[in-house]
Amino acid sequence: MADGNVSRRYARALVGLAEEGQVVDRIGSELDAFATLLDQDQGVLRNVLGNPGVTGAERRAVLEAVLGRLNQHAHTRNFLRLLMDNGRFGLLPDIRQVYQSMADDLANRVRATVQSARPLDATTAKRVSQSLNAATGKQVLIDFQVDAALIGGLVARVGDKVFDASVRARLASMQKALTDGDIDLVGGSAEA
Repeated sequence: MADGNVSRRYARALVGLAEEGQVVDRIGSELDAFATLLDQDQGVLRNVLGNPGVTGAERRAVLEAVLGRLNQHAHTRNFLRLLMDNGRFGLLPDIRQVYQSMADDLANRVRATVQSARPLDATTAKRVSQSLNAATGKQVLIDFQVDAALIGGLVARVGDKVFDASVRARLASMQKALTDGDIDLVGGSAEA
């Protein structure tokens, strides 16, 4: 829990700086790109930068060499240096997540995952996007995924809400209604 509080403090400070400079989304993208770079080649760079067997000066030199090749905003570069100097580089994934959430709140947007049995065509994807935008009152950034286990329909996860319009969920609902005796069978009564 203490690391979570530390991550939030770092993210809040970086969002504050980014907001002043009107570069919130740019810095978020740069943090994402840097994290991707850390994970390339089985995480060699992450291992070097987080290895206590490598001296602080050597780790700092590696970081500076990497930063010299990237076209990042000064806030991003200085933030990564600060994490290195304070021995908090291992918190970068958590900080990125908190930063993204704060940036999304500032921009009145939310992230969602939509799963379907097959890839959605452009028209259907647009309708789903419009529906989620209307339901949330926010701009919804959607990650469309395919899950063949759904049979048909969609499952949308927006924050902690789940909108389940899948065939599987409908079948489960019908099964529950049948076993509970809540279905009117062909004009007759379920209690007959």
